[in-house]
Amino acid sequence: MFENVTQQLAQSVIETSYSRLPQEVIEKIKLMLLDSIGCALGGYITDRARIALELVEEFGGNPQASIIGSRRTSYALAAFANSELINSLDYDYIGPLTSHVAPYVTTPSLAIAEREHSSGKDLILALALAHEVGGRMVSALAQHKILKEEPPYYEESPRFSTTSEVFGSVAGAGKLLDLDAVEITNAFGIAGASTVVPGNIKWEHMSGPSIMAKYNCWAGWVSQLAVVAALAAEKGFTGDRTILDGEFGFWNIVGSPFFKVDNLLDGLGEVWHIGEVRFKMYPTCFVYHTAIEGISRIMQEHEIKPEAIDEIVVKGDPIIQTENRLGTEIVSFADTQFSNTFNIAIAAFHGNSPGPAWQLPAVFNDPRIKALMQKVKFDTHPQIDELITGLAKAGKLPIYMGSIVEVTAKGRKFTEEVPAPKGSRDNPATKAEIIEKFRNNACYSTVKSAKVRDVIEMIDHLEEIDDVSKLFAPLTL
Repeated sequence: MFENVTQQLAQSVIETSYSRLPQEVIEKIKLMLLDSIGCALGGYITDRARIALELVEEFGGNPQASIIGSRRTSYALAAFANSELINSLDYDYIGPLTSHVAPYVTTPSLAIAEREHSSGKDLILALALAHEVGGRMVSALAQHKILKEEPPYYEESPRFSTTSEVFGSVAGAGKLLDLDAVEITNAFGIAGASTVVPGNIKWEHMSGPSIMAKYNCWAGWVSQLAVVAALAAEKGFTGDRTILDGEFGFWNIVGSPFFKVDNLLDGLGEVWHIGEVRFKMYPTCFVYHTAIEGISRIMQEHEIKPEAIDEIVVKGDPIIQTENRLGTEIVSFADTQFSNTFNIAIAAFHGNSPGPAWQLPAVFNDPRIKALMQKVKFDTHPQIDELITGLAKAGKLPIYMGSIVEVTAKGRKFTEEVPAPKGSRDNPATKAEIIEKFRNNACYSTVKSAKVRDVIEMIDHLEEIDDVSKLFAPLTL
């Protein structure tokens, strides 16, 4: 059962070269890197970022690698801090193949690329492998909804987590370190046996204020683990080189009822899912994005003022009404990311100007937004059974991201349906829009506008850079 899976994964990582990357993957990786750095810069407004940076300051560490928008610290702590920064606003892209991948897999490659003075091509390849392996690994295990053949075609899995993305983190870092098969399997073993418990479903059913350890899967801790595992393996530290194999492999360790090895290994290095990445155009949980867009359209097209609204009804997937999204008291930036009533209310006021400011106290304490939150209601999409069935039968995660929005104002009811979020394949964001998002996020950091231009230019030509340390220079103090 599941023989030599760890070895096959290692060989695929070792054998994949930059020349095998399609041009569209290269271009997408560059946009993903730009977006991640921008999210990190915007994240400086949050208490999560402040605490992460205070911890790094207290821990100390040799000045080996860059914290985006700040100073230098050790490789492991740089990965930790940058992951916390990227994910702090909940503004980072979704996917490939699963939910958030970037904050877990990007920063180990950034830290190791600085250590190795890697070229731009080396970094692009490492990031491609990190995302691909990370997304594939999660899709090979039970996600928070397990597909079934009979209605309702899914059941909730209490053992879901994205911590398995640590294998992608190690793949990227190991590629940059040029680890051999023995070393990289050791690194997989060290990291895999050290991941945190699968607590995502527990998080979805938490009531009360939102926690900073989002998804019960601390991005900084996972990224730091990957760096330590890869560097330890390089020095000869050994781990379970069969961590993915057999009856008692990683899948069983984390309580998944199955291990879809084909999802992990088939076509790895040849078939890329990077094109499925969905960029976030609003700094909040992705399940609200179509509703936010629908409200923004209605407000603009019909020239409705927020104070004229009598009621807003949003019809979508039942996930928008899980316990962790029902909070109505907004006391911190973290609450803004998941409170369903807040996200709908803020759309009426600021839907056309998204950005980090949404999570500032001056905004979330606005009495006008609080008053409108009382007028927001939620319902299930009238075709949800059919939509979920279609997704399940297509082998896709059965969560419908579309929304129907009804706004009652000025004695009329205005309705808008948005089937796909902006930034997704069916409603794509342009390169110009992603760059503009980056610029806006950077405004909330200490990075000067001239350096912002330099970063955009260097990432756009990343494959031409001989040493990526040049990229980090304008991003550090």
